[in-house]
Amino acid sequence: MKLGFRAISRYSRPVRGLVVVLVVALVAAVAASAKRMDAPRGLSTTDQTAGMPKAAIDLTAIPLGTGKGGTTARVGYLDRCGGVPSGGPPVKIPPWVGSSTWNATTKVAVEGDVSHTASFKAVHSGSREVLTGNGLPAVSGTFPVASSDPADAYNPDPGSITSHTISLSLPYNPTVASHPSCESGTVGLENGIPLLDGFDAGGNDASAVEVQDACHGHPNDVVGYHYHSLSPCVLTTSALTHATQVGWALDGFGIYVEYDAQGQLLTNSALDVCHGRTSVVPWHGKMTRIYHYDMTFEFPYSVGCYRGTPVSFQGMMIPNAGSTGQQSGSGGGQQQGSSGSGGSGQQAAAQQCQAQGLTPGTPQFGQCMSGKGYPPD
Repeated sequence: MKLGFRAISRYSRPVRGLVVVLVVALVAAVAASAKRMDAPRGLSTTDQTAGMPKAAIDLTAIPLGTGKGGTTARVGYLDRCGGVPSGGPPVKIPPWVGSSTWNATTKVAVEGDVSHTASFKAVHSGSREVLTGNGLPAVSGTFPVASSDPADAYNPDPGSITSHTISLSLPYNPTVASHPSCESGTVGLENGIPLLDGFDAGGNDASAVEVQDACHGHPNDVVGYHYHSLSPCVLTTSALTHATQVGWALDGFGIYVEYDAQGQLLTNSALDVCHGRTSVVPWHGKMTRIYHYDMTFEFPYSVGCYRGTPVSFQGMMIPNAGSTGQQSGSGGGQQQGSSGSGGSGQQAAAQQCQAQGLTPGTPQFGQCMSGKGYPPD
């Protein structure tokens, strides 16, 4: 009996150890699975530098862009039709935003790893580049923001992500105009998703103060799901180190990520007043020296004004935008970049601008709306 007891004990020890290992592995797997559900793979809901390129600036102290705009073109500012917007409810400043800088490494993002059936294509047709899609990202966070989401404490977004037709016809070979022109809030497409300028509806730095998902996007009821800056979800592995086109501005010029000799994303110091430059980049399937815009970690993040002649952004708008009475993109005391976003106030302002003979989607219409405190952000 003693021999049998010792034999069983001897062989039971490894079994108990194996059980412990399996339990630990199971717990780790469950934790990893839960983490993947919080955000798309490789991204984070607590660090918005995840999945982004190498930086030449300190991402814990990014200069705040709030109020950096006007009606003249300057490096690091927005040349906004109508000037700095001032509409929208008061903004609740989140803890990652300071008086002059904000910390992307501690910014909270909306939870969720939601897949969408995204559709987007660019087709060369004569002298035009025709862009069409359904306005859906391949992946996003969960909107409306759940009350259980930590992001709910910081200006939660009640809007939903829905598809809508996007159709733009841009010049296939854009040319630089004699002088820069102002932008009206919506500046182009980033991988098929509307790209808005760096302001929210109140002239705040949208990337800093708005609650967005880990892809750096969120919805409104004017152009749907959109970005205000570079999204890690549009970057391929190659795009993290090589010059790559990630979108188009409304004047037809490309929007790119470009890098310095150290492999770091370009900074404002390398760009002109419209946040662009002329260099050799991939364009229409070959390396071409051409003017283009660049995405950066610094405000205004993308297009600051137009060097070409822009088309209307109406081809990106949701039909009857602003007529639903919703505050899509707003919540918790903050206008979430939603054009001063829905509701009777915006609708009345739009009707007044249209009564002046202005067409929605044109720079003139955007300027009119900006003057009434309802810019298309």
